[in-house]
Amino acid sequence: MSYLRGLRAQILLWTILPLIVVLVVIAFGSITLHQRSMRSLVARRDAELVEMAAARLNAALQERARILQTLLTDVPTTQLPQDALTSYRSLLAPFDLGVRIYDLSVQPATASGAPDLLSGKATDQIKDVLAIALSHPDQPAVALTPVTDNQTAVLIGFVASEARQGAVGAVLAGALDIPALLQHLGGEGRRAVAFVVDPDGRVIFHSDPTQVGQDLRDRAGIREVGRGRAGAVFARRPGQEEHVVAYAPAPLAGWGLVVEEPWVDVVVPVLQYTLLAPLIILAAAVASLAALYFGLRRVIRPLQGLGRQASRLAWGDFRAIGQPVDGIGEIQDLQRTLQEMAAQIQRHQVGMKDYIVALTQTQEDERKRLARELHDETVQSLVALGQRVKMLEYDWQACAGAQPTAGLLAAQGRLSEIAAMLTQALHELRALIRDLRPIYLEELGLVAALEMLSQTTQRSGPATSFELNGEERRLAPEAELAVYRIAQAAVSNAVRHGQPSGIRLQLEFADEGVTLTAEDDGDGFVPSEMPGDLAAQGHFGLVGMYERATALGGHLSLRSTPGQGTKVVAFIPYGAPIAVDHSAR
Repeated sequence: MSYLRGLRAQILLWTILPLIVVLVVIAFGSITLHQRSMRSLVARRDAELVEMAAARLNAALQERARILQTLLTDVPTTQLPQDALTSYRSLLAPFDLGVRIYDLSVQPATASGAPDLLSGKATDQIKDVLAIALSHPDQPAVALTPVTDNQTAVLIGFVASEARQGAVGAVLAGALDIPALLQHLGGEGRRAVAFVVDPDGRVIFHSDPTQVGQDLRDRAGIREVGRGRAGAVFARRPGQEEHVVAYAPAPLAGWGLVVEEPWVDVVVPVLQYTLLAPLIILAAAVASLAALYFGLRRVIRPLQGLGRQASRLAWGDFRAIGQPVDGIGEIQDLQRTLQEMAAQIQRHQVGMKDYIVALTQTQEDERKRLARELHDETVQSLVALGQRVKMLEYDWQACAGAQPTAGLLAAQGRLSEIAAMLTQALHELRALIRDLRPIYLEELGLVAALEMLSQTTQRSGPATSFELNGEERRLAPEAELAVYRIAQAAVSNAVRHGQPSGIRLQLEFADEGVTLTAEDDGDGFVPSEMPGDLAAQGHFGLVGMYERATALGGHLSLRSTPGQGTKVVAFIPYGAPIAVDHSAR
């Protein structure tokens, strides 16, 4: 989770991301409130329009019903119907297809009036209207009858309760402005439809004449308007947008006026663009992130690269800080400052190099002296002591004879133990001498010495392998000794502290120098980020490896993770003087 502490992650987490979240919440909240308000506004607007239109249609029917009521109420029963129609000609003008008065005292009822009323085509419908009006005196009855293929007439019947006469008037639907009303409600260029349904939910008038006769009783709002209710609902049919359905009754005829349209069509076009706000915000967020990415690219990546260079610089790789980095001017200024610091450190190390080399050489000379003295004196003394023990064993055998006593047998056991201990001490002492003075390195070279180191380690410890890459060549004696000592210290540290199951040594001869890699799968640890802290943490072996590498102009890197092992990489450049090639050995 360390990447969350980076500058880019912090800016994203604490600046850009909260801003985007706030903008998205505000945008979606505003859109939600806006949509709710607009839905309510559209529903209320359409409901009011439909109620006004239905009231207008109902008023037109009521006006004509009152004319018939006035005609039947004011005409004396003794006056002939023909005379009454003549006297009230101007009053009956709203009935463009004429009016008939029926004498209900005889069976069947006889009619007087306009002979061209529907040209006799609506006899059955007229009888039905009279029958309904007769069953509900003083209440008008309304029915429809076709006149032509494109025209429909509205029949209005009325029967006065105190009279024995009934009246039926006929008027074209156009005279009631029904087609114009539906066309107006549907609107030009809009997807709204307006229609009138009868009490059974069947379309009797429609803004699209081809839709007349459809049974819409299962549509939203149709049952409600059939019960005399007015209002608006939202409905969505499969494959269509959500529609607002406004409805209102025309009570006199029992009809219902209905308008359906997608509610977004009613919204002011400018307000419709607010529905695109999420996409706009998303585009703005993407643009912001892109701008942030390209902006931080000039800061974050160069800083990360400079940090890696500084880390390599801390471990002695002075060439790393010289690699160019992109970025803003301040980062390049920082790199120049680090380069100046590296140059100062290099100058300081040049002064310390001779001291470290002399100190290391003194240490190696002392090791050689100790190895020589141990070999010439201590080993010889132990060998002589072993020989005397052998002589004691021979003397004992001569003195003991065929039947040794218990005491002599115990003495023989002690002599055997002393002989075994002397042998073990000689073995350990010779191993110590080899560590102090690697004979294979002096006589056979670096590769042979590392192979012997891996074999010796494997005999007494974890599985150890050695790998050679590149064309082998001899190095200067101090370089070969430094590489060997680094490998020796790395293996020793792994065995003593890491408890690994395997160790891998790799030596690579490249164009610029030799690279040693020592890797194990042991316990690992948390290394210091700065080599100067190694001594404070007690990693003196690592300090020695680092100093040996840097003293010869090389560098050393260390990577370790708890539970995942340790990897040491040391680079030593080819430097003068260089010994003879491998082929000339």
